[in-house]
Amino acid sequence: MENVKKRVALTFDDGPHPENTQKILELLDKYEAKATFFQIGKMVDANPGITLEVFTKGHEIASHTWNHPDLITLNDNQVQEEILTTQNVIKTVIGELPTHFRPPYGNTNDSIREIAREHGETEVLWTVDTHDWKSRDPQAILKIVQEEVQDKAVILMHDIHSTTVEAVELVLKFLDDEGYEMVTLRNL
Repeated sequence: MENVKKRVALTFDDGPHPENTQKILELLDKYEAKATFFQIGKMVDANPGITLEVFTKGHEIASHTWNHPDLITLNDNQVQEEILTTQNVIKTVIGELPTHFRPPYGNTNDSIREIAREHGETEVLWTVDTHDWKSRDPQAILKIVQEEVQDKAVILMHDIHSTTVEAVELVLKFLDDEGYEMVTLRNL
């Protein structure tokens, strides 16, 4: 019987960021890791080259709405607009529609999930929240991953913070040392 590796999905929200996303890409390359980037439509629109680079390096581009609203405060038409405008800009840049969707703040309900599903997107939250946006502390981020990671974990980080870039190197080294394969959500 072949040895099946433990797998983990690294996910990055809120980009693409004009500097940090590319630094993270270099680290992912160094560790032969793949990740999923939940990108904000207006950020894709402002930084299409970065989105295309993420995609051409074999990472997954997923939807994180157009401008990061709390979707549960919107009506169904507004939710649909957030999803569709983001899908359109992603398709224009990479040539394919995203298949995964993450609601900002993880705030969701049945209606939001259904609207995403109607447009070909599966909602994905996370199993490990690094709180990188709050702590801005690479060691604290690493500690959370060390304590909570397990096979098939979905790790939440944000590629808009420079402190997250520092943490990514620590997290990748730890996961690599622990025998994890870092894959996109599609491959989890």
